[in-house]
Amino acid sequence: MAKTLKDLLLAMLNATLILLAVCLFLGWKLASKVESITAGFSDTVQVLAPIRDEARGIRGELAALRSDLTTLTLENQVADPLVAQNIRATLSRLNAVDQKLQTVQARFTDLADTPETLIAQAIQTGADIASKRVLEIRGCEPES
Repeated sequence: MAKTLKDLLLAMLNATLILLAVCLFLGWKLASKVESITAGFSDTVQVLAPIRDEARGIRGELAALRSDLTTLTLENQVADPLVAQNIRATLSRLNAVDQKLQTVQARFTDLADTPETLIAQAIQTGADIASKRVLEIRGCEPES
């Protein structure tokens, strides 16, 4: 009887150690995967920097165009009222495009400054996919 209890305790200890080793291995694999995802996002964020700079340059060109159109309108160099009206309409569209570009540039800046947002979203998406797969597996039942 004592030998049986000893063997049972030894088997439980072995099973516990095996489970601990499996958990440590899976944790290590998860940590390395998170690290690789983080590195990938860092690279992606670095790609956004030139795009942000180009958007800044385009906004500068739009400001110069807006200034030219405003100067034409204010100096009354346009004799035809229809042309003046078209210039004002174009100026309004130019302002709208500049606002959209400013919004995009702000979003690029936010992404470049806070890559944690992208990482959190990727982790959340991965967790959602993993939980969905577990629920699908859990719902499997053998046919009778």
